[in-house]
Amino acid sequence: MDNISYDAEMKAICEGFAPSGVELLQKSYEFAKKAHENQKRMSGEPYLVHAVEVAKILKEMKMDPVTIAAGFLHDVLEDTDCKVEDIKEVAGESVAFLVEGVSHVTAKVFRTKGQVFSEALKKMFLAMAKDIRVIIIKLADRLHNMRTIKYLPEDRRKVIAQETLSVYAPLAHRIGMAKVKSELEDISFSVINPQAYREISNLIAEKKEERQNRVDMIKDSIRRELEKTGVKCEIKGRPKHFYSIYNKMIRDNKPFEAIYDLLAVRIITDTPNNCYAILGLAHSMWKPVPGRFKDYIAMPKSNMYRSLHTTVLDSGGKPIEIQIRTSEMDKIAENGIAAHWSYKEDREFDAKEDVTYNWMRQLLDWNSSNKENDDFLTDLKVDLFDEEVFVFTPKGEVKELVKGSTVLDFAYSVHSKLGDTCIGAKVNGKWVTIKYELKNGDRLEILTGPNQHPNLDWLKAVKTTKAKNRIRHWIKTNTNIAETVEKGRQLLSARLKRFNISLETVPEEAINKVLDLNTLKEMDDLLAGIGSGEFSDTKIANILRRAAGEITKPEQKTSSAEKKILKGEIIVQGEYSDIPYKFAKCCSPVPGDLIQGVITRKGISIHRSNCENIDVNRINAPLVAVSWNDSSESYYTCRMKVQAKTRDGIINDLVSTVTNNEAYLISVNTTGAGTAMLEIEIAVRVKGQKHINDLTASLKKVKGVAEIERAG
Repeated sequence: MDNISYDAEMKAICEGFAPSGVELLQKSYEFAKKAHENQKRMSGEPYLVHAVEVAKILKEMKMDPVTIAAGFLHDVLEDTDCKVEDIKEVAGESVAFLVEGVSHVTAKVFRTKGQVFSEALKKMFLAMAKDIRVIIIKLADRLHNMRTIKYLPEDRRKVIAQETLSVYAPLAHRIGMAKVKSELEDISFSVINPQAYREISNLIAEKKEERQNRVDMIKDSIRRELEKTGVKCEIKGRPKHFYSIYNKMIRDNKPFEAIYDLLAVRIITDTPNNCYAILGLAHSMWKPVPGRFKDYIAMPKSNMYRSLHTTVLDSGGKPIEIQIRTSEMDKIAENGIAAHWSYKEDREFDAKEDVTYNWMRQLLDWNSSNKENDDFLTDLKVDLFDEEVFVFTPKGEVKELVKGSTVLDFAYSVHSKLGDTCIGAKVNGKWVTIKYELKNGDRLEILTGPNQHPNLDWLKAVKTTKAKNRIRHWIKTNTNIAETVEKGRQLLSARLKRFNISLETVPEEAINKVLDLNTLKEMDDLLAGIGSGEFSDTKIANILRRAAGEITKPEQKTSSAEKKILKGEIIVQGEYSDIPYKFAKCCSPVPGDLIQGVITRKGISIHRSNCENIDVNRINAPLVAVSWNDSSESYYTCRMKVQAKTRDGIINDLVSTVTNNEAYLISVNTTGAGTAMLEIEIAVRVKGQKHINDLTASLKKVKGVAEIERAG
């Protein structure tokens, strides 16, 4: 970075800070410059450019000098020979702590296997619980990486984009950083589904002028009426982001026009009282839509979001979404915690000062005793993705829980002992069981019994992380160890029996592999973990099955003529082993399918053996023997055709089922709108044939689904 660029960049970053803050930033910059000397990014730029861009993003978020200094240095521990002590010497303890926290969750760790991924997440949340600035820096880092993602190879782009969409964007939403969330989602969307992104982009460009004219008319109407009352305000058109438009099209099964034509305006005023005055004015100007008013000023969201939401119909009967908030509420709505915390120099961060940390502390509560990292990842996704439900205590206090929470979740949210002894509740005066799913506005009174206590079945009756972890903890600490081991043995034996395997015949090497994987010493420890719910019997059985298969598999001797070359997911045999391959789009093979290779001008095309195009290609091209590499953990594209009865919410239910089965949704195309039956083609990414079978079985259970088949 040349001196002219440096002077301009640093002047903007240091502006508004006291001399001590400026000195810290200059020292941190110089340290980063020396540490990253001679390092290049994939774009060809000096690595220092990335560090400076991250610092600029943090400055735009109005963060303090300590956070921005950590932004300059966020990669030095991971990518250079620098030690934490070096950072402490130059920038102090606080900066070193933040840099070390960010280093726990680098991109390299996140793109490894699920267990390491989950462990990295756990470390990130532990660091966040001490100082939320750790994740603010990580989000700034990820945002700049996404802005420059075009320089990476396509396969890496898709992995990073999916990871961003799965974890980082919803995490930004959870701490209220709407601007960051929207940009991360839109960039990820453009990488994962470029065709849909281009289509929506083109449609928006076509309708931009027409839409702007309507927004201007609405704004002028509101402004004229407000001028009569003397209420000060600013009126903005609220842009719709590409990914949110696409999501609504898929979720609501509506065309682009129906989503994009719904106008949205935001009215910014100076006081909460004026917010309500403007709401009354809007309802007097246009007809409000029943059930569409939400008061997030009186009942803020967990990420501190506060605003009034309402939907009205204009004179032509078209809906208008209106958000009304103060300027302070608007800052928090856009930047979340980054706006909420006015970090001052020499001020220590105190997580206890803010209620936003409740969900984070609950996620970590009791988790130190939960060794199975996959459960942590699953619970995290529940807490990140699911919407809230608001209920009331008998005294009228508001409790916020994850949507889908039950009476038992509510009991545990009040106190762990209340949950442990819960036998049911009175909801709105009526007695219900512990499994009753809570609805917005429910008033609860928990009922308890002296002889009640948790059991394994309770894990199926709760949704929240806090409840699950508390139940596991109680079972582990209060159940007779011999009974727990025996319970675990019965569960694991029953699960293995489905694979025609007896627990007694599993090789000792396979058992030792599982014990090592979970840092356990004895088989009884594993069985006790299964019996207490700490480990999943299904997952352990699958690991044992695979490990046993690898150990007992006979070695095969191959001659040079039968030489096999491993090429990722595929083993190509014979003289064609060095030719690159790709999967045919006509039939989209996945592991478990019988496959055949066809030599083409561009390499080997991998088809399902029953693909009609094999016979066509056979005339002009030789076939080659190929097989699956069983150790591959890749995801593969699969297209499925669904015949279903037309009903409200059918697309949303299908998409939710895909997500719940841990498949990645690529696209949904629907034909037959307006008729009794819909033909829906779903493109997903799956692990293999078994994954398809499980997904198909789940899709068949969706109300209205008549038939499902693989396309191609």
